[in-house]
Amino acid sequence: MSAPLLIQPASGGRISGGYLYNARMAEQGLWQLRDFAPERLPELASSPTECPLLMDSIWLTPEHAAPFLDLARRGQRVGVMLHSFPSLIGAAESGQSAPGAPSAFELETLARLGVVVVPGHHYAAHVAGAGARLVLAEPGLDEGWRAAPRARQGACRLVSVGAVTPRKGFLDVAEFLRRRQARDYVWRVLGSLEVDRDYARRVRQATASLPGVQLLGQQPPGEVQRQVCSSDLLLMPSYDENQPLVLLEAMAASVPSIAYAAGAARQMLEHEREGLIAPLGDQQRLGAYLERLLDDEPRRQALAAACWRRQEQLPSWPEAAARARRALAGAWPA
Repeated sequence: MSAPLLIQPASGGRISGGYLYNARMAEQGLWQLRDFAPERLPELASSPTECPLLMDSIWLTPEHAAPFLDLARRGQRVGVMLHSFPSLIGAAESGQSAPGAPSAFELETLARLGVVVVPGHHYAAHVAGAGARLVLAEPGLDEGWRAAPRARQGACRLVSVGAVTPRKGFLDVAEFLRRRQARDYVWRVLGSLEVDRDYARRVRQATASLPGVQLLGQQPPGEVQRQVCSSDLLLMPSYDENQPLVLLEAMAASVPSIAYAAGAARQMLEHEREGLIAPLGDQQRLGAYLERLLDDEPRRQALAAACWRRQEQLPSWPEAAARARRALAGAWPA
């Protein structure tokens, strides 16, 4: 079977774990990658291909999925690269703290297309419930992320990665730090401040009096790697995630995480081993965990050592792509 053609939206310069994952797997030949503007999607229906198509899950909406469904009706092999469900992203961005369920349209579309590629097991039950075939394509790591544990030097270096939007939950951390009024940390947030300017403004206001907070905006991948690898803790207070790449990268860098139990966090991290996981939306527990690791450096070092042991099990991108290629083989009828 020829490598599938993955159709994703043009990023417009935005960097995210999903875009990085798509690009890394394309570099390894798992699929071909093509950017499309939304207005160009109807062109797909007039130009079927011999190779299968994969629809990035950003298109999993009534507004954008029609050309893919039309091709499938006409016999084109079409599947979904499921990073997340747009309805769940929308709910988290609107401030809903409890995880919901995918929309009927999303599940019906998975069923009609039949093949769903996932980067982790988190959505497996939804895929099975829709009657679609699940293909597991777990991510890999760039080898430069792997770094042995090191002792904290001075103020605790905290880092978060992601666009500053309600879904990422950074205001929860900002409000805790404002109440704490301590000076034994530096918190660097690496992510766009332009996606939701109102929310970014609220985070700025909450941290205006805190000299240890640095909102650095979107950074290139190399700078993100440098910042994470030189940090002591990753903070990931997200309300919605699937298989967050940054959790694996931080683990490889021997950086323990404090996270909400969003998406696959509970499967990717073992609580009290590679990090601490608070119930989703429990700001008090999240703050208590942060307080604990700011004060208890031996415990933080023990978590870092567990991360270092665990990273030995994490594949490189070539290894991950080889596994995914085997899983993808035979996904569609010949």
